[in-house]
Amino acid sequence: MSAYHLTFMFDLNRAHATTIRRFDASLGQVHGIGLNDLHLLQVLDQAPGRKLRRTDLAQQLGVTASGVTWMLRPLTQRGLITSQPSEDDGRVTFAVLTEAGRQLVADAVPTARRIAADLLGPESSKEELTRVAAVIARLA
Repeated sequence: MSAYHLTFMFDLNRAHATTIRRFDASLGQVHGIGLNDLHLLQVLDQAPGRKLRRTDLAQQLGVTASGVTWMLRPLTQRGLITSQPSEDDGRVTFAVLTEAGRQLVADAVPTARRIAADLLGPESSKEELTRVAAVIARLA
């Protein structure tokens, strides 16, 4: 790995931490959730039947199975997600988005879009963001 590759990774890490902190503060003030919470809720909202196996949810979020379990706990306590055992396999549990969770996604996504636009600024064009997203996607 060259020096500029490592510098890019350090810059990406710092940008991620700063962005999450700022995003969470803004989104949390309005909706009481952070960006990771919204990402999880939106993945479930877009899933067939608004439910996913925990392992599939973890894969889509890029976290471990234990990480997704940790993320689900407060959302379940708030009634945004329920747990549903599989009818076919007793070892499998689904995370299911509740109607309250669905409503929160509908309310929070427009706010999140505004926050993202504010953080990225008007100078970030769709083309520029598409190029950067392609680089980031290679890392995922």
